[in-house]
Amino acid sequence: MKVAIEVRPAGSLDFGKKLEWKRDGIKVLSVNEIDGADVVVVRVPPGRLAAFERRVQEYQTEDGKPDKTGDRKPKHAALINVITAFELATFDVLWTDEDTPPEPQVESWFQVWLRLTPEGPASTHAAFVEETAGLNIIVEPGYVTFPGRVVVAVQATREVLADSLQLLDMVAEIRGVQATADFFLSELTPFEQAQWVANLRGRRELPDPNSSSYVTLLDTGVNNGHRLLTGLVDDEDLHAVDPDWLATDHEGHGTGMAGLSLFGDLTEHLAGDDAVDIPHRLESVKIWPPDGANAPHLYGEVTARAVSIVEDAYADRERTFALMTTTMGNTLGRPTEWSALVDRLAFGLGPVDESPELPDDLSQKLFVLAAGNVQIREWTQYPEVNRTSTVEDPGQAWNAITVGAFTNLTAFDELENPSLTVIAPQGGLAPASRTSCLWEQIWPFKPDVVAEGGNGTRCSVHRDATDGPSDLRLLTTSHIAARPLAETGDTSAATAEVARICGNLRARYPDYWPETHRALVVQGARWSQAMRRLLPINAGMRDKAAFLRTFGYGAASLDRSASSLRNEPTLVVQERITPYVEDKGSVSLGYLNIHDLPWPRETLQQLGGAPVELRVTLSYFIEPNPARRGWQSNFRYQSHGLRFAIKAATETVESFTQRINKLEREVEQENMADADLDGWKLGPNVRSRGSLHSDIWSGTAVALASKSHIAVFPVGGWWKDWKGSKRAGSDVRYSLVVTLHVLGETDVDIYTPIANQIGIEVPIE
Repeated sequence: MKVAIEVRPAGSLDFGKKLEWKRDGIKVLSVNEIDGADVVVVRVPPGRLAAFERRVQEYQTEDGKPDKTGDRKPKHAALINVITAFELATFDVLWTDEDTPPEPQVESWFQVWLRLTPEGPASTHAAFVEETAGLNIIVEPGYVTFPGRVVVAVQATREVLADSLQLLDMVAEIRGVQATADFFLSELTPFEQAQWVANLRGRRELPDPNSSSYVTLLDTGVNNGHRLLTGLVDDEDLHAVDPDWLATDHEGHGTGMAGLSLFGDLTEHLAGDDAVDIPHRLESVKIWPPDGANAPHLYGEVTARAVSIVEDAYADRERTFALMTTTMGNTLGRPTEWSALVDRLAFGLGPVDESPELPDDLSQKLFVLAAGNVQIREWTQYPEVNRTSTVEDPGQAWNAITVGAFTNLTAFDELENPSLTVIAPQGGLAPASRTSCLWEQIWPFKPDVVAEGGNGTRCSVHRDATDGPSDLRLLTTSHIAARPLAETGDTSAATAEVARICGNLRARYPDYWPETHRALVVQGARWSQAMRRLLPINAGMRDKAAFLRTFGYGAASLDRSASSLRNEPTLVVQERITPYVEDKGSVSLGYLNIHDLPWPRETLQQLGGAPVELRVTLSYFIEPNPARRGWQSNFRYQSHGLRFAIKAATETVESFTQRINKLEREVEQENMADADLDGWKLGPNVRSRGSLHSDIWSGTAVALASKSHIAVFPVGGWWKDWKGSKRAGSDVRYSLVVTLHVLGETDVDIYTPIANQIGIEVPIE
């Protein structure tokens, strides 16, 4: 039989050591994170369920070995204390795919991952075919193998599979079967590609005429005659930084990024038959000359010119600027002219100071930047090379969203490519993605988020790496009319996906600031299981920092960034604060802002010990000071710094305010004292780098009921330290996004009481 064991919190148990009981024949089949818990499915041979009963009895009656202090805990305490549920496995816990499974009675294709038997893959496949005979399950004749697993494709309904699971002893996990880019690129003629494209074109839902949300692509130009781009990229929205250049795409990269920025990966859309909603449009500025390249010292100026061109043409658009171009080489996090100019433009200033005074009409901007790519020839050294290959210029910009790449693409036709093995694991860092692991401690964590960037393979014959086959890449629009589809990937593709998310968010929430949309992208990001496994359970500050410098805050998701649910409501605060004030010729720290969190406290108290998560993201833009003069005191890069803190359960609002005012806020918050340290994933001494801070608190509902207030307060910056800055008394904007998530299967409506308290109309379903 297969048994599902819920372990809480996620990541608290080494399943290989604690649940692989070889003497009893008990084996771990799959692990899936669901609502903050690890649900591990184990196979229990007939008559061996007593092995669990025996361990529970020993836990109740016997002590284990003494620890370093001589204390003895009950035997098997590390296992029994974290198990919160124990039941027969169902389809839902064996489903390990990221996507939602099909409806129960819909005939679908599934990947069934079988437990490899000692007789070998062929016998395992044959035995499964025999087991499924007469069960209305069609098994494909082919199969692929991984360590300990044989993967087969079956056609059935979800209902049939669910009813047969206890009969099908060999099933370890179930996933969906999806079309890949390889099908559309290698198996279709250009004429057939055009037919698929025409079908998708007919399913497009174009933006509302009143929508002003645009993704502004700074790249090699766009060929907007492509059938999927017409109606989304107008002729008058094609520009070039040099009027002598054609605005069309001479190279192909820009048109490919345009497709991803509007549709995302085309593979699923082409294979499906649903309508595709596209709420934003695209405009393009060609920043690459038809021949040669821009001089290195002109990158920042070219970017500023591109921004000016579109803003002069249409000033009232809500833009997301997407820039996939980087300079090759390690920055170590230090600002350059290019990255500082991006920060300056995002803050709302122009490329040149017109006046030493800060203008009243700042025009803040949202930039999405690529982290840069590890060269394919170096992928054979994955993942060590990714840790030593740092994010490229201008990806170190504080105010931008810098995007790295991860991948879920691991399956390809091994019969056609027998000498190839996949490089990155599912959910892991993509081979192309760079990190900021080698950066100095004072610089922000980059990338901020990751998105799908495709995978690669190693060749056992030539000992080199490749970015194929096409199954491991993303599908997008081609700049060649005769062949409308093309493959792409790496951090450029990941950046285009995050730009698409921002375009959607800006269309959906046009009143939100760029700072807020940046916060929402991070608020919706999540670490995959493969990422999470790399962070030790008792991680120290260095472990956490290295983790963030590799994966940022996780894989971006439009659905999570845009949603506010019954049991997972999201609050958005857009506010201003005066970080510094002047009194009698000296500049000192300004006051703090206290926000009352409108939790339904009675509801939370009634939930008692139910597990909850509180996710907090603070986003603000700084004015840069890129001169390299030590980055200390009045030479600091950031104009100002902000931090957040939450009232501890034992504090009153008055004592909470006093605690914040007593903090040593004149210096960088590397070892700042804080009474509210327990339960935070990162903690105040890790999360407070750069101008984007995010953290997750885990605890019980009753404890959260007492965490009723959150403070946003200033710390040091060059506006304060440099008396000639003329910035004392200036106010700045910040966005605070807070999500409360009631974990587990508790059916509770947190959204409606909050909405009623703050005066939001709740739609009736």
